[in-house]
Amino acid sequence: MARRGRRPKGEYPEKKRVFASRMREDTWEMLQLAAAKSGRSVSQEFEFRLRRSLDDDEKIESAFGDPKTFGLMKLAAQAVKSMCDVKNLKVHWTADAMAFDEALEVITRTLKGFRPLAATNLVTGPPELGTPALGEIVREIQAADPTRPLGKVSKRQRALLRLQSELGDLVDRPGRLLEAQHRKPKKSKT
Repeated sequence: MARRGRRPKGEYPEKKRVFASRMREDTWEMLQLAAAKSGRSVSQEFEFRLRRSLDDDEKIESAFGDPKTFGLMKLAAQAVKSMCDVKNLKVHWTADAMAFDEALEVITRTLKGFRPLAATNLVTGPPELGTPALGEIVREIQAADPTRPLGKVSKRQRALLRLQSELGDLVDRPGRLLEAQHRKPKKSKT
């Protein structure tokens, strides 16, 4: 049987599989630009980026267990960052006992905002998401539109889309907790 095509070049010369896929035009254009910048062919750039993404997934699983936990930890970190920005701390929050305690409370409130619905009877007040800024971030994550063309999406919006993907079904949980609490019948005093 005769060989078809030229021998693969670049970082992955042992290529054996052919992969055909459809992608959006804006994604294709961005891939072409990235390939031109890196000096790789589009095929090499595609494989480079795909492998990097798969490696990142392995790192996340190794460090955090799964993408949802990773997403929650990123939100908790964002809540601490927001708290530090508001406080205008001169030292890292881990170097100041009061700031550390406040950060611990912010992290706890952030995680409580994502408590499973089955445990709503444990919530004594509305779920708080650490800081008002974090509540806004959660709303932005919920509103992120994965169908928007990549060329028309900012770096921040891409980060929000990634968080949306990492959080999966957890992304809507804070809003559902609030709805469940509003539907709860109030106990009458007798």
